[in-house]
Amino acid sequence: MVSLVNVPVGKVVIVKGFAGGRGMVMRLMQLGIHPGDRIRVLSVAPFRGAIFIENLTSGGKVAIGRGIARRIIVDYV
Repeated sequence: MVSLVNVPVGKVVIVKGFAGGRGMVMRLMQLGIHPGDRIRVLSVAPFRGAIFIENLTSGGKVAIGRGIARRIIVDYV
């Protein structure tokens, strides 16, 4: 298992859990990211910018910061 920030562009991973507080977990769930979801990394903004992901389970696309991405624990499919 690795952090989402370490996943290369184009790879599909499964969200295993979150390493953060209740507020962060609630925010991710509001964005549509839940444990068990399949996520694909679409692109990474330059200069340590945001990570653009697509939730293959729900079909949503969202950009998240690296600080939050570092706390999303994923596993390769």
